[in-house]
Amino acid sequence: EHLGPNDFYYWDDFWGAAGLRAAEALFQRRGKAAESQQVGKMADSFEGDILSNLEGLDPERVGNAIPASPYRRMDSGAIGSMVADYPLQLSWVPEDRLKATAVWLIEKSLHRGGFFQDMIHSGINAYLSCDLAQSLLRFDDPRYWDLVRRTAEVASPTGKWPEAVHPQTGGGCMGDGEHAWAAAEWCQMVRSLFIMETTEGLLLGKGLPAEWLEKESSLFYGPTLTPWGKVSVRLEKASGVWTVQVDGDWFDEKPEMRVCLPDQFNARISIT
Repeated sequence: EHLGPNDFYYWDDFWGAAGLRAAEALFQRRGKAAESQQVGKMADSFEGDILSNLEGLDPERVGNAIPASPYRRMDSGAIGSMVADYPLQLSWVPEDRLKATAVWLIEKSLHRGGFFQDMIHSGINAYLSCDLAQSLLRFDDPRYWDLVRRTAEVASPTGKWPEAVHPQTGGGCMGDGEHAWAAAEWCQMVRSLFIMETTEGLLLGKGLPAEWLEKESSLFYGPTLTPWGKVSVRLEKASGVWTVQVDGDWFDEKPEMRVCLPDQFNARISIT
């Protein structure tokens, strides 16, 4: 329903390939080497087929972006292809194609500052706006904050979102009146302002906007689960310098952590 009529969607392919890799890792952790190897070969083949298909796309039709389906032009359904970046972080998908897709969506599929899904939903989608903001944040594109702020602005008086926001009335025009997916993506977005996961470790404060950091008030988030354990982050400002305090209940070794506040702000990190 996000993408249109029946087709061969990259959305499904990216999720399927990620699922195979997850199964490969799970078998490996359980000591089932033969099964892990078998699933790994399936994943290799599937990923190779997807990459081959992407390379065969007509640049005159889609540029360097990834459409919703190899049989489609670029349209708002291309938001489905962005799952290769968020949340799946598929490193084998060319980043330049994902960036081109995000830029196309920003330039062609926004309405009043929010992502407008004109495929069946016909409204501004809070959760898809957050998804796109996640990718922009990872690409160091400052336009992520415009999407975050707009998502907050279209929330209902009870702090929730309909599945699609009517472009004229601001109320709901499709699906759930209080959409749990939208609420979950909002929570994930706020989390990413403070803590972003990569395959190597944690990025701290990468999404915190300058308008928050210019104030003297402290900031706190946590605890939240990560692959390395439960983590809480507190930011305190003194004499113009932010101290980023990280408290972790680690499963094993501490992950690599990097403070990513905007350049104009001085910061130091303290880890326990």
